[in-house]
Amino acid sequence: MDGETWRAEERPAEVIVLAAGSRGGVRILPLTPSLARRPAVVGAEVAVTASLVDRLPLARSVVVVVPPEVPASSCVLPAAVLPSEALTVTVTCPAPVPHGPGGTLSMYNQHADALPEALVEAVAAARRCDLVTPVGNVVLLLQEFVPAVASAVVWATAESVRIEGRWGLAEQRSAADTFEVRGATVHETLARKPTASLAAAGGTHTVTMPDEWQRRYSLGRETIRRLAALSREAAVTTGMALSLDIVLGDRDPVVLRCRPSTG
Repeated sequence: MDGETWRAEERPAEVIVLAAGSRGGVRILPLTPSLARRPAVVGAEVAVTASLVDRLPLARSVVVVVPPEVPASSCVLPAAVLPSEALTVTVTCPAPVPHGPGGTLSMYNQHADALPEALVEAVAAARRCDLVTPVGNVVLLLQEFVPAVASAVVWATAESVRIEGRWGLAEQRSAADTFEVRGATVHETLARKPTASLAAAGGTHTVTMPDEWQRRYSLGRETIRRLAALSREAAVTTGMALSLDIVLGDRDPVVLRCRPSTG
C-alpha cells in the first residue's frame, strides 16, 4: 500500500460464485458504506468497518459471504476478484468482541495460489467456533497483505485510547509496549520484546530481535498521537468503543480490522 485512498471505482462489483451441489453461492462484495446497513448479512465487524471506509486508511479489501447452505469445500473464488496476489485471510467477528485482542482465526500472507485451501480451512473453523452472523453466514475479509515493520492493536472511546505496539505483525501472545492516551497526555510502558512475527513465504515466522530493538519502543510518540487521533475520531463517528488492528510499514499506517468492542 502506498497510503493513497482506494477509490470507489477501483472496488470490485458484487460477484456471486455458484457453489457446486448447493442451491446458493458465495457472495463477493466490495467494502463500501452500503454494507453498514446490513449487519445481519455481514456481521458487526464488517458493518462498522464499512461505515468508516471513507475515514480510515484501509487495506484493499473484498468481503466474502458464505451462507450456511454452501459447503466449505465449495468456496473457490475466481482470481479476478482478489485484491492482490499476497493476501490476509481473516474470519471476521459477527458480534462485538470483549476488551482485548479478538479474531484469532487469521492467516497472514497467503499467496493467491494457496487461497482455495485457506478459504476451506477458514470457513470450516468459523463454523466450528460458531463465528457466524444471525442468519448463519460466515464472513471473511480478503485483504492485500501489508508487510509490517511494527503493528498496533488499539482500543478507543471518545475519551481515551489504549495502544499495544509490537515489532512485526500483531501476535496476541507476544510482549507489547503499551500507551495510554488521554487528551494530550501519553503514558508509556516499555516491554522487552525478544521476538517478532514477520512475513515469510506462505505465512509468517518468528525471529529473534537484536538486543537494542528489544529495549526500544516499537512506536514513536508522533505515531502514537496519530493513531490515537485516528482511532478516537472513528469511535466518535460510530458512537461506540472500537478495537482496531493497524500495521505500519515504510509509509502510512494501514488499518486491517475495525470492530465494536465491549471494553
